Amino acid sequence: MKRLWLILFVVPLSAQEPLKYSIHFPEITQSNMAVLFLMHGYGNNEKQFNELIEELNSNFLIVSMRAPFNFMLTKYRWYEYSISNGDTLSNQAQINESTNKIIQTIELIKKEYNVDEQKVFIGGFSQGGIMSYKLALLYPNKFKGTFVHSGRLPVEYSIKEPNSLYNNLNILIIHGSKDRGLSTKWAYQGKDLFEKLGANTNYYEAKIGHKMNKATYGKIKQWLYTLVDE
Repeated sequence: MKRLWLILFVVPLSAQEPLKYSIHFPEITQSNMAVLFLMHGYGNNEKQFNELIEELNSNFLIVSMRAPFNFMLTKYRWYEYSISNGDTLSNQAQINESTNKIIQTIELIKKEYNVDEQKVFIGGFSQGGIMSYKLALLYPNKFKGTFVHSGRLPVEYSIKEPNSLYNNLNILIIHGSKDRGLSTKWAYQGKDLFEKLGANTNYYEAKIGHKMNKATYGKIKQWLYTLVDE
């Protein structure tokens, strides 16, 4: 029987309020639900993950967040960036604002719904993946797992001390071997860093470009289900 989802949109009234998002409830609402927060890529919106959400068909809550900065009618970004002399320049003020709004949205969901705080997951594609890295590095104790699909480490980031704070964090890094936007060298940098930090790091390389597909959806599903059932 096809499952019905309730889609709830929340519109921020000011810079202090949470992001707009869609929320997908499991068919059977249960106590202490695991929750997955998703962050789309540059120039997209919260609908980017509809196929992934359908594939998951899960028993946990899924919140797909919309980036706060609009630059076309239905296109959004977490921050502005430019490339100068081969270097990426990122708007750090916008990154900080997006980070704060994401955390605020996560805390709102945890407060309003019966969420298992030991099973909170985040993940993102491309620029949303960069934000996933940023959050995992800043708040390793807030998340059981983070996936990064076709992303890279932030241009600026910091690491918490001691490194043992990352020992319970699970990381899934997915990248396309044919990605011309962000080559696999960026994926290897993320993999190397989190392995050095002691996180439980998994890496999967698909024969695709800068996109998601059924195979990568399946890898995310397998990874999530394994961790949720622990």
